[in-house]
Amino acid sequence: MSSEFILSGEPELHNPTLIIGLPDVGYVGLRVIDYLKSKLRAQEFGHIEPQRFSTVPWVSVKNGVIEDLELLRNGFSFWKNRGGGNDLVIFKSEQPTARPYEYVEAILDVAERVGARRVYIVGSFGAVGVTHLEPPAVLGVVNMPYLTELLVEAGVQPYPQYKGIGTIHSSFLWFAKERKLESLGLWAPIPHYVARLPFPWSNYPGASLCIIEKLNVMEGLQIDTTELEKLSKRTADEMSKIYEQLHEEAKNEFVYPGGEQTTAYSDKGLGQMSDEELKGMMKDIDDFFRKRKQ
Repeated sequence: MSSEFILSGEPELHNPTLIIGLPDVGYVGLRVIDYLKSKLRAQEFGHIEPQRFSTVPWVSVKNGVIEDLELLRNGFSFWKNRGGGNDLVIFKSEQPTARPYEYVEAILDVAERVGARRVYIVGSFGAVGVTHLEPPAVLGVVNMPYLTELLVEAGVQPYPQYKGIGTIHSSFLWFAKERKLESLGLWAPIPHYVARLPFPWSNYPGASLCIIEKLNVMEGLQIDTTELEKLSKRTADEMSKIYEQLHEEAKNEFVYPGGEQTTAYSDKGLGQMSDEELKGMMKDIDDFFRKRKQ
């Protein structure tokens, strides 16, 4: 067991599944994690000590005085399935900026310690050829061939082919394979004109909703998605007012994994958004595109 794992408690879990979310271009994975933690009222029980894995601290300064410095915020939570199914362990983390492979191994150490049978890592990538006018999709990559059947049964399309630069998601899949631990990556392609925006404007709740729906099927969960459905619809309605002119140029282009990876996440998480906040966000996006055309 890695010495970096600090326990605040060690729950007794039944055949748990680990779900991992880190910052991505649409904050899709983090919204999945925040939503699961909120709906399930998951309890925190530990974290990875950050000193060896972070060179970009989160800093708080007020009136010229540094008040706080935090390295690589992360945390493990758990949920016990009272319905007799498998329990969940949920891990939320910023992107490590040092020793990423050792960080992956430290997390997988925890997976083995709690007896995890399977690991999911969830996120998004920017894609042309995808628009907000179409229902979001989920693509999957697995580390063991027989797991593709699980993808197909849940309506997840196996990623057809790719050779090139990977991400930390790829490392989770590969290192888990070396441990003979089932691992699945669920990726939601989001419109490139959303992915290239800075947070929080790149927020794309429809993709998070789609991933949670797939997890419900694949893991036999019954997560209530009503709140996320409403937010997704409101977001899509507002986007339609702004992006209609971009549809034709985007719909026939090739889908590719891309977009700048961010390292941090908001302290406040990705909770509910009021109508006024949503309208204000969309106005900011409209202004963003207007400035780009000038």
